[in-house]
Amino acid sequence: MSVSAPVGGGKSTLTRALAARLPGASALHFDHYEKLTEGALQDIKRWMGAGADVDELVIEGLAEDLARLKRGMPVIDPAGLQIDPADYIVFETPFARLHRASGEHIDMAIWIDTPLDVALARNLREFLRRPEMRDSLPGWLGPYLDSYLDFVRELLVMQQQMVGGAADLVLDGMRDVDANLAVAEREIRARLR
Repeated sequence: MSVSAPVGGGKSTLTRALAARLPGASALHFDHYEKLTEGALQDIKRWMGAGADVDELVIEGLAEDLARLKRGMPVIDPAGLQIDPADYIVFETPFARLHRASGEHIDMAIWIDTPLDVALARNLREFLRRPEMRDSLPGWLGPYLDSYLDFVRELLVMQQQMVGGAADLVLDGMRDVDANLAVAEREIRARLR
């Protein structure tokens, strides 16, 4: 199954909680595979201006690793983590089935519907918990917020419509993780026996 949300929307938290709660579950993280955010902001902006076709993104090894896990084979992700095959693979991804190559391996798509202002505040709070980010606050915060206002918010709205609108289960991002975990676990067990 996949867990998706806007940046700061709670997908990492729910992914960890599901992987810990579901018996024999493993987690796979899109962020370990993607390279888009390592590039220039102008490249992301151009991609978005051209329609933000997720299938144009080169996400090397992701679909192959999902297929291996589903066939019962372990994988080593690009971050060097070994992911063992399991009854449940919890795939943290911003795109769910929107990325066709990896999406074909998703049995159930979960979307955490978090208001974008709340997601932004959570993301900034997480950045500020890191000493290296706090120390460089004046240098990165302005450009970060400029990018958010310039195009990132629009991209997140597109994600919300395309990914959230096609999800099998939509969770309320304003509820605490335990409440969403209970709903998600119940639905996963009912749908993916």
